[in-house]
Amino acid sequence: MGQDVQLSNVGMCFDEFWAVRNVDMHIEAGEFFSFLGPSGCGKTTLLRLISGFLDPSEGVISINGQDMRGIGPNKRHTAMIFQNLALFPLMSVAHNIGFGLEIKRVPKLEREKRVDELLELVDLPGVGDKKVEDLSGGQKQRVAIARALAVEPSVLMLDEPLSALDLKLRHHMRAELRKIQRRTKVTFIYITHDQGEAFTMSDRLAVMSDGKIEQLGYPDAIYNNPATPFVASFVGETNTFHGSLSEIKDSSAIIDTPTGPLHCRNPQNLGQGTDSIAFVRPETISFMNGAQADNSLPCTIDTWSFEGAFITIQLKTGDGKPLTMRISNRGADLNLEPGKDVHVAFSADNALLLPKEASHA
Repeated sequence: MGQDVQLSNVGMCFDEFWAVRNVDMHIEAGEFFSFLGPSGCGKTTLLRLISGFLDPSEGVISINGQDMRGIGPNKRHTAMIFQNLALFPLMSVAHNIGFGLEIKRVPKLEREKRVDELLELVDLPGVGDKKVEDLSGGQKQRVAIARALAVEPSVLMLDEPLSALDLKLRHHMRAELRKIQRRTKVTFIYITHDQGEAFTMSDRLAVMSDGKIEQLGYPDAIYNNPATPFVASFVGETNTFHGSLSEIKDSSAIIDTPTGPLHCRNPQNLGQGTDSIAFVRPETISFMNGAQADNSLPCTIDTWSFEGAFITIQLKTGDGKPLTMRISNRGADLNLEPGKDVHVAFSADNALLLPKEASHA
């Protein structure tokens, strides 16, 4: 069974550079939790702090209520899967999986039984005698997971383990990882820059930037209600409209932009005159069908691309601003001739107003 992880004001400083700052959060026992963010944002540093390979410069890390200060990685009920997997290529699959048990001097018969159980768990029965170098990429991933689970960790940490796989296999392994986590009920802490991975597998996730947690929550809440311009821009695709908030109506507002006034939702209750950004997802924009809309923009079709289930259309507004919309492929001829004049629309509920940050100035 998994154990919970508490990070209390955790920071990590290398010389004068703070790789992690003021991280204060709780990961629940048995949860599949992901840290999502760009390269260099501090994700892997946090993982190394939780696993014990680094000691925090400040703050406290607790696992199952126990302060981890002074407790090395080999004394923690944790295991880690690295990006390169670090399997022993010349060893058999069974020897790889049982290696940690052998180090712990678990008797041979008990070790072999545990290895067989783990091979069943990761859907690799009967491959124990094979060499690791003879396995496919997906099979190697499963062996790495089985080896990590062999020592019965309460917390399993995974540092971008799927990044080297092709797209189809990566999608398959997402489902496999989630299935294994649900079977074992071990706490999984997953590091990724791929939002598809984070959204598909995670119970909750934290979006990181510059060593800080920008937002923590459920995947749908983070996608639909980003708390900062960074999260809104990093998570999914979005269109941005910069302007000044000119009018407030209950929980909605009007922002004056070079493209024109836009009706938006205003969850942070920004005041009149605030320099703001309206964020609009491409999939929430549609062609005008004659019905009244909160926001209607005359546009010209620039280009479009067919993506199977979806069609992505690049438009230009009347003031020349690029605008992306994405519609479902329903098999109809949409007459998307470049240069064609169209009207597109989106509701105020689908235009999120956030305060402009220095990085978005």
